[in-house]
Amino acid sequence: MRIKLTSVFTLSILTFFLWNCNGEKVSSKEFEQAVFYEIFPSIIDSIYFDKRLTPPPPPPPSYIDSNGTEIKFDSLQYKKALENWKIRKKEIQKDTSAVYIVVSDSLSDYDREDFYELINHFKPHKIVLDSRNIELDDRFKIDLSKLNANKKNLKFKYSSEFPPGSEFWRTDFDHYIALNISFGRILFDEKNEYGVLSGGYTRGRLNGSGFRIFIKRNDDGGWAIDEIVGTWVS
Repeated sequence: MRIKLTSVFTLSILTFFLWNCNGEKVSSKEFEQAVFYEIFPSIIDSIYFDKRLTPPPPPPPSYIDSNGTEIKFDSLQYKKALENWKIRKKEIQKDTSAVYIVVSDSLSDYDREDFYELINHFKPHKIVLDSRNIELDDRFKIDLSKLNANKKNLKFKYSSEFPPGSEFWRTDFDHYIALNISFGRILFDEKNEYGVLSGGYTRGRLNGSGFRIFIKRNDDGGWAIDEIVGTWVS
């Protein structure tokens, strides 16, 4: 089933209140923020890896060129690179220095496709969207002090502290940066049992991915990732 965006956007956008697990009344924005901070460590666990631990690619197989000459690649050079990487890998794994993840200052507006994908992904549950759960042009600033990660050496900085655009990965920093990541608002269903948010990250100038994260309430009332779906690659 698909919903008409025009119908969603023409409905009046109301501020509504929810009850949290402690029986306290919270606004829709406070509810969204609480869910974001709760699910954040699981998101990082799912998408983060230290690219420095990626082994060097093996040499391509030999081939015959247009003149009938066999072209072989230097396997000894690869073996040397592999040995150097193993040494470097051990050094990195022992290193307790901070690894930084650069985070967008605020959550951006909803991704247009989120409206369709939320309903389609949880189709068996026949979820319904409610205009009271959709507050347009109402981004909230991420509070770095509330961001947690299961890996203790991961630290966070705002993207506004760094050069914009392609200059980000052209600049040398005095600390290691693993990711530059951004998120969109969380779209919830009418009963606030299911949700979706979109985002993307880069690990270098030509190394990035987009994602759509589907979340749901678990049996104890908390939130868990149901699935992460890739949306783009660069």
